[in-house]
Amino acid sequence: MKINNLNTLKEHKGAVYALCQGPEPHLIYSAGADRHVLLWDLKKQEAVKAVAKSPTTVISLLYLPQFNYLLIGQVEGGVHIIDLEESKEVKYLKHHKGYIFDLQYLEPKQELIMASGDGTFSVCSIPDGKLLLQERVGEGKLRSIDLAASRKEIAISAAEGKVQLRRQDDFQLLQEYTDYKSAVNIVRYQPDEAALWVGEKDALLSKIDLQAEAKTPTIAAHYWAIYDVVFEPNGKWMATASRDKTIKIWDFKQEKVLKRLEGLKDQAHTHSVNKLHYCNKLEMLVSTGDDGSLKLWQIQL
Repeated sequence: MKINNLNTLKEHKGAVYALCQGPEPHLIYSAGADRHVLLWDLKKQEAVKAVAKSPTTVISLLYLPQFNYLLIGQVEGGVHIIDLEESKEVKYLKHHKGYIFDLQYLEPKQELIMASGDGTFSVCSIPDGKLLLQERVGEGKLRSIDLAASRKEIAISAAEGKVQLRRQDDFQLLQEYTDYKSAVNIVRYQPDEAALWVGEKDALLSKIDLQAEAKTPTIAAHYWAIYDVVFEPNGKWMATASRDKTIKIWDFKQEKVLKRLEGLKDQAHTHSVNKLHYCNKLEMLVSTGDDGSLKLWQIQL
């Protein structure tokens, strides 16, 4: 395996918590503590422009190509909806009292799902923003949601050390997996949707075999909390990001670490790694975190 740090991009003036896909495969958005939402061109490896400034820290972002909307999830529980064509806010959603940690969109139903630090998730219709459902999963933070298109289900992580699987059509509970050793920070379906990977606050990584409906043994994957997981779309590798300042590249089928990116020798992050994004068109992994930088990685097996 060969991994190159193509570039380190520094425009943000504080920790970065959010990355999301933009209007083109090579365009992405980022945001965080400095409250500026930036558009990046990964081909040119530079910031294109600041598209918005939030009144508070930004925790999550989501671009909706169906409407050319950018959604900005904030620390105080609100979501600003920006019409990028008109360069103006068209809606402000305020259904939560805690951080908006994650945003996901069910395009066939035109429904937005929000996961919050107040222990609830909510569902709104788009573009009108009407609240359709709000349900409590636990008393602690809900940090992550993921969608499985072929399975027509969603996964939700909870601070109480549990993962819920729910139907996409009516959000009814299908299955609940409990007894994780710590808060579950991240849930991600692998590309074939045969398994759901689970990253914990206590640095443990495991998966749920969805065919067997069973949890697998945990892996001591990092030293500190796992904050994100992404997959190469063809299943070549998986990447994990952690508060321990490292990124790990895995052969997830063999549950084997292929490469650990850390320290000056790898030109890696100097602080917590909070978010990952994979640009399939450019075969580029993007990472970001508390050091405020975006790092661009080329990964070759």
